[in-house]
Amino acid sequence: MKRAISLWIGLLAFSMLPIFAQPGGIHGKVIGPEGAPRTSGSVSLSTDKHYTSIYTFRVTSSGEYSGQADPGVYTVVYRAADTPSDKFVDSVKDVQILSGQETAQDIDMTRSEFIDKLPAAQQRQLEEIRRRNAVAMQNNEIIKNLNADLRICTQDFKDADSAPDAETRTAKYSDVEALMLRDTQSKPDASILWVQLGQAQVGLMKYAEAESSFMKALDLETRSSRPNAQIQIIANAQLSKIRANIGNVAGPNSASVVTPPPAPPQRQYDEVTPPPTPPAPAPTITIGELKAQVLTDFGEPQRKAVVGPKEFYFYTDLKMKVTFVNGKVSSID
Repeated sequence: MKRAISLWIGLLAFSMLPIFAQPGGIHGKVIGPEGAPRTSGSVSLSTDKHYTSIYTFRVTSSGEYSGQADPGVYTVVYRAADTPSDKFVDSVKDVQILSGQETAQDIDMTRSEFIDKLPAAQQRQLEEIRRRNAVAMQNNEIIKNLNADLRICTQDFKDADSAPDAETRTAKYSDVEALMLRDTQSKPDASILWVQLGQAQVGLMKYAEAESSFMKALDLETRSSRPNAQIQIIANAQLSKIRANIGNVAGPNSASVVTPPPAPPQRQYDEVTPPPTPPAPAPTITIGELKAQVLTDFGEPQRKAVVGPKEFYFYTDLKMKVTFVNGKVSSID
């Protein structure tokens, strides 16, 4: 009987031992007020607002952080790499971490609660950065769409080249012409678009229009600070063929309607130069980008300057000044 009672008491004592909770996980992104991810610094968990960091997680180059912590309610605090330990950049209060569960918590400094606390001058600067980034994103989207259209044109020219009948060839050239007429309206300063348009017009035997398109491409290349020799070669070769084949010796300003030579449609198409490979999208710069990436995209600047913690790159050929702080882009002028 004593042995049974002792065993029962032992089991009761074991059942009264404290059960330790499993840790929970937390992850998220750190986004700056201009909308770009922060690529360095740390995220800490604190139970006294921000003074004491119980857990600290490193922010990755993609702006993300993750880690584990005991269950509880914390203040999530972000500090940049150069932020003193008694200061912080931003924080989010009352974030609960549950046992065995994953908590998602971003630190998004684009929210009005954070922006409204910034000095008026800094808010104006931030608005200008946002405006420039919006313009850059819009330009990148335009270039992306134009490159997609150029790939379509390349395939249409190939299909026309292998088409067994004149009707199919005409349809393919007409597709390219319609696409390039639209794109030259969207971005009239892109010479490659005018070359593609001119080649489609040659295929359709619209020689006067083709001559105008090739002259437009050459004019753009002449005024460009970085002329493309390949485009110039193609445009000049096509103009020479047009004028030689149809006896048109009119100058660039000629508005005369040219009569096509007495040659079969297939022979005229055989003289069309295949379209060039679409150009790569123009490089852009974003706030927070590393100096190494800027050098990769744009090369060495024509002039450099250092003033205190700031370093300036002057690209005089692009009329652009890039300011770096701690090796990252802080402004673009």
